Amino acid sequence: MNSRVCCSSLLLFILTFSKVSFAQTDSLVVSDKRYFNQFTTGALIGCGYCPRGKDFNLSVMTMHGARLSPMVKVGLGVGMDVYNDWRLFPLVTGIIFDREQRDNAFFLQINAGYAWGRFLAPEPWWASDFKERGGFTFNPMFGFRIGKDKLRIQIQIGYKYQAARTTLDNIGAWGGNTTKREYDLNRFIFQLGFGLR
Repeated sequence: MNSRVCCSSLLLFILTFSKVSFAQTDSLVVSDKRYFNQFTTGALIGCGYCPRGKDFNLSVMTMHGARLSPMVKVGLGVGMDVYNDWRLFPLVTGIIFDREQRDNAFFLQINAGYAWGRFLAPEPWWASDFKERGGFTFNPMFGFRIGKDKLRIQIQIGYKYQAARTTLDNIGAWGGNTTKREYDLNRFIFQLGFGLR
């Protein structure tokens, strides 16, 4: 009789302990979601040719990544920046310092990468070879995030460094020359966005 009671008690204890351990495992899986995404759109503010005044151009980007810790996220982003004479398509890596355990918090985001470019002005008729290139892009931003459950809404401001250049080769009967031009596409940036964590 005593052995049956002992076995029953031991079996009940093992089953109880198993349920507790499974419940702990499930709760850890639920709270340990690491994927995040964000979609941002806003304005690039600056002047390409300052006597004409300020330009307000469109910038859009989407980023997807993983949370490495409660304070640090990394992601890969693609987007499009619209300038007066250029369309640039950046591919960037971003690192975000954000206190995810808070619903509302300030954050710092730093993006860096390369942007492919398309120059929109017509090619000069005398150019035998015309090349357009984007270049390195660097974009630090400071923002504020409002969150509820999984949804995040954010506002951010910063500065965007963007390199771009064109090369014109004129090879004629009397010799040739090469003209290279660097474009000033550096702008302040203001964005609104939303995403899921």
